[in-house]
Amino acid sequence: MNIEREESGTLTATLKVKLNPEDYTPGVDKALKEQRRQAVLPGFRPGQVPMSIIKKRVGKAMLVNEVERLIDENLRKYLQENAVRVLGQPLPMNVGGERNNWDEPGEFEFSYELGLAPTVDVQVDAKLGVTYPVVDVTDELVQRELDDMVRRYGRLEDADTSDAKDMLLGDMIELNADGSIKEGGIMNRATITLESVSDEGTANSLVGKAVGDEVVVDPHKVSRDHDDLARMLGVDHDRVHHLEGNFRFRIAEIKRMVPAEMGPELWERIYGPDAVSDEAGFRERVRQGLETMFRRDSDRVYKRLVMSKLLERAPMELPDAFLKRWIQLNSKEPITPEQVEEGYAGYAEGLKRQLLEDSVLEKYGLEAKGEELNAFAQRYVADQFAQYGMPAPEGEQLQQMAGRMLGDQEQIRRIRDTIVEQKLMTHFKAMLEPKEEKVSYDAFVNLARTV
Repeated sequence: MNIEREESGTLTATLKVKLNPEDYTPGVDKALKEQRRQAVLPGFRPGQVPMSIIKKRVGKAMLVNEVERLIDENLRKYLQENAVRVLGQPLPMNVGGERNNWDEPGEFEFSYELGLAPTVDVQVDAKLGVTYPVVDVTDELVQRELDDMVRRYGRLEDADTSDAKDMLLGDMIELNADGSIKEGGIMNRATITLESVSDEGTANSLVGKAVGDEVVVDPHKVSRDHDDLARMLGVDHDRVHHLEGNFRFRIAEIKRMVPAEMGPELWERIYGPDAVSDEAGFRERVRQGLETMFRRDSDRVYKRLVMSKLLERAPMELPDAFLKRWIQLNSKEPITPEQVEEGYAGYAEGLKRQLLEDSVLEKYGLEAKGEELNAFAQRYVADQFAQYGMPAPEGEQLQQMAGRMLGDQEQIRRIRDTIVEQKLMTHFKAMLEPKEEKVSYDAFVNLARTV
């Protein structure tokens, strides 16, 4: 087999592949012999079907499979040995393919287009001037969290009439256009949380009602989205897409959340015995918890800010035409060129960020190593046992359980991403020594959404 590379444009290249009979004949012959050994046809003993019949029946398919296997194997080998960094996978080109005769095989020629990854040169230094955003945990934020806590740890009680924050349980009954009950229509027991109803008119119509009362509602206005509506009505997701008309909601129960009382019982439920002795101490624990939580968020936002700044420093081109073609050919669902064009800007931005991150990891040696993956898996297993108050396994047993985790590619990817994220943050903080900048909660949320 012979593979030749030709540059075809900015960040694109063509690989021309030639196969001679001596490349594919041994594999095809082996496959045909295996087919003959397993073949069972009327008039012939098992394994004794003439090879001419086998070739006539499956010879072409065996040839195509072997040629495809050889090309795939050797293209991957070529790219690896020549350190060719590609985007996506090689795409077949309709160049010279008409000369290939599968019925009278001889020399085969194929061409593949490559999209090449750009060279990215990054320099992480203090000149980036990126500040580290820190949420200013105000008394207002602490009080908001306290209000949420007493509600979360409260108890549900039955109520006589509905209030704006109550939860209503009842029957959703599909109606005809004239308001009569639809024969064979949807009827299902559902729950409506009034605080979640965004349509003001609908929410008001459900306030001040008693058990047994009925209210006509638009089902789309008492649900968050189609998934939520499907669950509420007990039907398939597809059915709610074209659902029209109103429903009668017959109230069966009214549940009201009674907030927990501020005091030692609540403090112990949240932080454990003897952790808090008074309300001031409780508020301080809440403040510390918020600060710790927001610090984790700050790390993620800071990393994105640094990557955005580095991307400004190291603008890169992409083989756009190739990538658009690759996206269309590899989409799980059929997709038009117009749809590809519509979503390409976001895809390209994400790809550039990933290429930039890969370059930082390579330049500064931050990629996750095998022993780090194994140590993380062991810690994860031990933490899972500790969470349930059980002694963690040790030695060989711990390693076996960690090994089972690392046998799952999805688990490896998750562990690797976590380790790399931590390494990047440690590296950025050490190299850039960022100054902290206190921002309001709302400003921080806006920053997190836009960066």
